[in-house]
Amino acid sequence: MPCCGASDPEEGARVPSQVQRHGSHGRKPWRYVRVVVLLLHVFFTGSILLLDPTLRSQIRQGNWHMMLYGVMVLLTLLQYLYTAKSSPGYVVDMLRAGSGMHATFINTETLSKKDRPVPKDGSLNSAMSRSKIEEQNQQSATPSLLLQMMDLYPPGSNSRDLTCSSCHLIQPPRTKHCHDCDKCVLKFDHHCTWLATCIGKRNHCRFWWYLFEETTLIAWTVALYIQFLHLDMKESWLKGLTGLILLVLLILILVILLILLMLHTYLALTNQTTYEIARRRRITYLREVPSKVYPFSNGICRNLYDLCLSREKGYILEAVPPLEELEARARPYTCRDVICCRCC
Repeated sequence: MPCCGASDPEEGARVPSQVQRHGSHGRKPWRYVRVVVLLLHVFFTGSILLLDPTLRSQIRQGNWHMMLYGVMVLLTLLQYLYTAKSSPGYVVDMLRAGSGMHATFINTETLSKKDRPVPKDGSLNSAMSRSKIEEQNQQSATPSLLLQMMDLYPPGSNSRDLTCSSCHLIQPPRTKHCHDCDKCVLKFDHHCTWLATCIGKRNHCRFWWYLFEETTLIAWTVALYIQFLHLDMKESWLKGLTGLILLVLLILILVILLILLMLHTYLALTNQTTYEIARRRRITYLREVPSKVYPFSNGICRNLYDLCLSREKGYILEAVPPLEELEARARPYTCRDVICCRCC
């Protein structure tokens, strides 16, 4: 894979090995968190079956809604494992897959400590304008990957602002380094502690479906606990107290899940990420974006299609729209816009 500023084939050949070496650091997951989550599912669903003899008799009789509840529990657990084991889309994986036309390692020899010392904060002192990069690559047979990378950003951007201080990678737009995974994640949303993985470009749709299934399962379980307390609480105060405590815990979990589900539904409809909303003023290329403008949105229908239904191979990266286009989007809606479904 060609490397920025590398004209020697052997020099360029060393770049993939650096990617592999960095990728071998691996994640730093909470090893047992997945086991804990699975045990919590068994605990809450098993407790209601132990507390309520009516439900046990319905299962023995083959009651259809209890069978459906069992299927829901199984699907939720499978979706959890499917999401937890999925890759969010790492930049190093993109490079390994041969789709590295939009990202590259900085040549470590060109940016060695002798030539360009690394400051104490760890960021690369490698600010280069586009004209300087073009001068360095005039004699190159192939266009610089760095040039292609910078085409995704607004004019005037420099390589220092786009370089990850941990990976020494030129990051595509919407990319962020995750310190838990120790890798740069494409379209970074957040690092989910309960899944022990990042949520990003490749698994955001799976994460939404997991939230939907988990919320449905918890709501159903809450209904079963309420039914038990309504019918059997007077028979045994100990069982009733236990069921009440578990019900309160489940309601708290349900409220959190509902908030997350609504948030990520909003993010999916507008093609945004949690990180972009929380750190909008700290992301260089988003600082000048007008408020209430979704810079990467292509309309509700297209956003949902790209998130869950697109079957395009490779890694499709999004360029930062020009400021003029973003300012045009900020204009108020008119009757014509509503008729033409501008938001869709």
